[in-house]
Amino acid sequence: MKYKYVGQSYIRPDAISKVTGKAIYLDDIRLPDMLHAAILRPQYAHALILNVDTDEAEKCVGVVKVVTGAGCKFRYGDNIKDLQPMAVTKVRYIGDPVAAVIADTPAHARAALSKIKVDYEPLPVYIDARDAMQPGAALIHEDMSDYWRLPTLKETPGTNIANTYHLHKGRGEEGFDEADVVIEQEFNFPLGSCAAIETHGSIIWFKEDRTIEAWSTSICPFIIREDLAHSYGMPIADVRVHIPDLGGCFGYKSDITTEQTIAWVASFVPGRPVKWVATREEDFTSTLLAHGIRTRMKIGAKKDGTLVALKSTIYHTAGAYADTAVNLTMASTHNSTGPYEFKHCDLTGYTVYTNTPAVGAYRGYGHQESQIATERMMDLLARKLGMDSLELRKKNFLSEGKVNAVGEIMWKHHGNLLECANRVEKMVFSKAKPREDDQYVYGRSLVTVMKSPKGAPFSTKGCYMKMNLDGSVSINMGGAEVGQGMRTVIRQVAAEALKIAPERIRVYTEIDTQYSPYEWQTIGSMFTTQGGRAIVRAADKLIAGLKKTAAQVLKTDEDYLEYEGDYIVLRNDPSIRVATKDLARGYITEDGITIGDLAQSVSDARLPRYSNPDKNGQGSIGVSYTMGAQAVELRIEKKTGKILVDHFYSVFDVGQVINPLQIRGSVLGGVTMAIGAALYEEVVFDKDGKITNPQLFKYHIPTYKEAVEQTIEFVETPDPIGPFGARGIGEHSVIGAAPAILNAVYDAIGADFYEIPLTPEKVKKALEARKESK
Repeated sequence: MKYKYVGQSYIRPDAISKVTGKAIYLDDIRLPDMLHAAILRPQYAHALILNVDTDEAEKCVGVVKVVTGAGCKFRYGDNIKDLQPMAVTKVRYIGDPVAAVIADTPAHARAALSKIKVDYEPLPVYIDARDAMQPGAALIHEDMSDYWRLPTLKETPGTNIANTYHLHKGRGEEGFDEADVVIEQEFNFPLGSCAAIETHGSIIWFKEDRTIEAWSTSICPFIIREDLAHSYGMPIADVRVHIPDLGGCFGYKSDITTEQTIAWVASFVPGRPVKWVATREEDFTSTLLAHGIRTRMKIGAKKDGTLVALKSTIYHTAGAYADTAVNLTMASTHNSTGPYEFKHCDLTGYTVYTNTPAVGAYRGYGHQESQIATERMMDLLARKLGMDSLELRKKNFLSEGKVNAVGEIMWKHHGNLLECANRVEKMVFSKAKPREDDQYVYGRSLVTVMKSPKGAPFSTKGCYMKMNLDGSVSINMGGAEVGQGMRTVIRQVAAEALKIAPERIRVYTEIDTQYSPYEWQTIGSMFTTQGGRAIVRAADKLIAGLKKTAAQVLKTDEDYLEYEGDYIVLRNDPSIRVATKDLARGYITEDGITIGDLAQSVSDARLPRYSNPDKNGQGSIGVSYTMGAQAVELRIEKKTGKILVDHFYSVFDVGQVINPLQIRGSVLGGVTMAIGAALYEEVVFDKDGKITNPQLFKYHIPTYKEAVEQTIEFVETPDPIGPFGARGIGEHSVIGAAPAILNAVYDAIGADFYEIPLTPEKVKKALEARKESK
């Protein structure tokens, strides 16, 4: 269907302020009498705290207060209350906050940290889930069973296993007796970082009127508000949270990270705001990491390639606190099927405490971590069966009428994966593969991917909409703009629904819990689907209100009226009309009487029937899906083993493209991130749990120099939930790059790799072995 505004390219409304340097980020904010905090981190990744001496630090220049965890009685967390704002009796990872200095300047606060003396008793350190799960391993949380947790979560007492998620479909592991061929392998997606350009930061102000006002770089202001209110025993209405412009997220700002720590610190200096902004090193060591998922996968199939059974075991190195990792483990586990139907599934995910920074969300939310295994296994299985790997995939796609792992029936509107795959196949395999030459050897491969939005059953997107006296419209929502172009989507969806130009719609620039409508979190590629639906509903309500007032003005029934954007007209005689702008605050008659209501509306939207998993790990926990196919063409330098990506291809079924320019940028950026993870990104720990590369000059993220040529296309099978048929696409582009590259490397040199990053050193060894075998 052709739309007037949806499907067109518009410039982002926040583009000018950002490129001119006038956008206001958290570190730009200055408040009266503001103090600054610096936080002491431990020298051990796991140790008992025997004594903290702050006497010398308290005497330093500019110091107002030195704070420790002594006296802290509360824990917090949305899923498991295993977090404390500051270490009390022990430290559990190298970034745990042990003490904080509050001073008049950041420099004075940092200078005083070295004067704090702490005595520790070191404990065993575990940086891998497998080690932390061993019988007799030292407990990272001795009182884990005493923590409050969601009723669906199950700890294993006396171990470091914070939760075990299990999904059973069909006959589970017994289903392998129906298979003719069985293969098994283990894969690893190591710890990494979102590494946004803006680091984490918070400003917390315990005010004289016994309220709290906060500013944060997070994208969950309403969760922060509720958590702070609960922790400090005050009404939620007495906590106000602001989210200014954000310098990127990619996942790790979607949960409470530093806000409770800074609130604890600020509570010791009531009446004065306290500011803290992470250094780049602290952003690595003391906020949230990503990934850390090892997947053991077993697949059974018939001789004709029909997939029969899947057994996946996820070992998640979740970090010192599991609250932010537990749902990630579950998502990775039940999505380890990829976009394929398995009659029988036995899927288990272990969320394991380790002495590393807590793991949180990363773009893709668990999908790329386990689907690297799925897509590699499909190539391995094809070889075992003597089949073409793409034909094997096509035979088992989750197409209409099939049932996915969580028990949901797939419908046509979930997307046309076959069309995506056929397009990419034509792009890549219709041309001859380059031959090996003196300098390079060449490879290519194609993978298919699928992702659903991720959230919670109560996840809601709210929308406030009002018409102004000139017919322009103001929209306020609670979604966070983190670079994904959300404000452009809001304008275009609202413009289409209201039949007015996007230029006449002004979208909010800051989230303020005092004025913004509720939103749980801006995560999981959910905003276009849910937020867009909320906008359409708000527009429908606004139009209905306008019609109600117009019916009184035009002296007719509402159902005889048509809304045409600037006018409401009588259906059988369009010359009889009233301008919508004249109805904005009710219609004022010639004698000064006001008729009707203000032209404003409130609406919200959730995913329909979205639920928690049942006892078998199944339920309505996907609802909407975006599918796609991706492929890579690469070459390997024989001399060094360096992988050079020559071209990357992506085709996704997005239901309806909202903004062609913007959606292309989203996919291009996601692929670039994913190539970085596949080839060189990894947070490295020494045996003592210290991060050896917590700086961007050591932790290599892609720059424009690594940007590769990409071909990007979209299929449009309308979705019944999203606005005008659109569905989410923000994360999907990161899923396929790693397995595509690993499969293409096999295509090039005949060597199988089962973990990333695939560095030149690893590839060079395989090249040397290949040379010797010849």
